[in-house]
Amino acid sequence: MKVVQLTSPEKVEVRDIPARREAEPGEALLEPILVGLTGTDAMRYRKGAPTKDGFRSPHVPGAEFVARVLRVGRGVDPTLVGKRIVANPLAPCLKCTWCFEGNHHLCPNMRVLGTPPVAGALQQVFAWPANLCIPVPDSIRDEEAVLLIPLSMAIHIADQANVPLMASVAVIGCGSLGLLLAEVLRKTGAGEILAVDLIAYRRDAGFRHGATRAYDPISAMDAVSRWPRRGVDIAIDVSNASEGSRSAVQIVRTGGRVLIAGIPEDNRILFNARDARHKELTIQFVRRPHDTLARAVQLLQSGSLRRIGELVTHRFPLDQIAEAYRLLRTMNEEVIKVVIEMQAKPASQEPAEIEAKV
Repeated sequence: MKVVQLTSPEKVEVRDIPARREAEPGEALLEPILVGLTGTDAMRYRKGAPTKDGFRSPHVPGAEFVARVLRVGRGVDPTLVGKRIVANPLAPCLKCTWCFEGNHHLCPNMRVLGTPPVAGALQQVFAWPANLCIPVPDSIRDEEAVLLIPLSMAIHIADQANVPLMASVAVIGCGSLGLLLAEVLRKTGAGEILAVDLIAYRRDAGFRHGATRAYDPISAMDAVSRWPRRGVDIAIDVSNASEGSRSAVQIVRTGGRVLIAGIPEDNRILFNARDARHKELTIQFVRRPHDTLARAVQLLQSGSLRRIGELVTHRFPLDQIAEAYRLLRTMNEEVIKVVIEMQAKPASQEPAEIEAKV
């Protein structure tokens, strides 16, 4: 079967390896249909695949996907076979203190799909725990289903923000996650929703996906300074830039709240400590979604998010993965979400047949 591997910074290859034939007990053998590339994937492409022990190479990326179930292992409902699914890419140990407390999204022993040493979804066949798989209704198209995992993160961020009715919120960073977050905030009853981004086409996309106003960071500070409270009630940084948190602190009002959910590429967060202290801000970090994937499926199935498929701006076949990563690297061509078409074989084909024909 074909598998994508990051072999070194700025280098990605498609290689042939033997296909997985069986699902172990509790597993589902999956055939990805579409795999979404993420900001973290772009970071790893530029810098390699970092682990706590250094760099691991080669590495198979891919955490956001929609797939078809080829086979299931012992103890798994056999009716799952043949269905389209999305899966939580987070597999907690269910044995540690955090898991026992119900905070399994904070499990220190978490296996994360696409994060070294766990191979990701950019391979034609792979196995994942079946209890983490959720069937996708027929009403949800593939290009929408591939956004369900970032949508589940947007829902978790909104849960943590706990936005009061008609409160004003700024979303800093208008990539696919930021735009999905704006959509979710609109559904939860936020009042003014500011889309803040340096890139004009992403600010324009904010208007199409829930935002009531859109600004670059400097214009946003100027605009909210004239409001009665001189800032928004809540500012949420979902950018991958160190300066995102600085913008959040500057845009939020005195006594407001800041949530930081972005992953700065240089591993630094920058803001003015004096401003944060004088405003007596509450600052919270948000890391991973907590059991929100099923709610994301329900929300998308409800039909209230009618245009999120538009966030998929570029699709590439598997054999053009290098071109896809280069686009993600440069952020040209008004890119928001890049997905890879995995050239899936017919659902009736066995994994052994796939291996024989590759």
